[in-house]
Amino acid sequence: MSGQTVPMWGVAYAFAATTVGAWWLTGRERGALVVTGSTVVAQAALHTVFSLTQSQSLTASAMSAPMAAHDGMGGMGGMTDMDGMTGSVGMAATGHSWSLGMGLAHGLAALICGLWLWRGEAAAFRLGRSLAAAVFAPLRRARRSFAYAGPASPARPGAAYGPVRRLHAWPLRYAVLRRGPPVGPVCC
Repeated sequence: MSGQTVPMWGVAYAFAATTVGAWWLTGRERGALVVTGSTVVAQAALHTVFSLTQSQSLTASAMSAPMAAHDGMGGMGGMTDMDGMTGSVGMAATGHSWSLGMGLAHGLAALICGLWLWRGEAAAFRLGRSLAAAVFAPLRRARRSFAYAGPASPARPGAAYGPVRRLHAWPLRYAVLRRGPPVGPVCC
């Protein structure tokens, strides 16, 4: 860590971007690949944004330092002892770089957090479905029991149109009947 604070405007922009991205992904249950992948991408993007805003604010603060500290630089006799330098201005000028260990640590943390988020999301959707079933199933049953059935329907739907003509007892001419056991022996 650099030991410097992230400027408030950088945090606000990162919060707004993360909120918009999360809002875009809501609405339905997502799979493990989408949740974990978006977590890894979001963490990498946030780390990069925070590093850039931090280095930008450090560079701006170093540039706006009063020039009174630089008066009397003719002999530069006091330059042999540099205990007052923190090194943060030099890091801000060169930019923050990723090391292999830091990248692996951030990747592993994002992967674990993404899997936790995926399981939490699956549990929340499962809880919502079971709550909906527990609350709305009795209400549907009660609504059906108190529902108005309307006027009684006729006993036979065809009774209003007259007698129904029956088909002949014999099947159609080209129909093949295969009901019942086989007539002859199946083997030998």
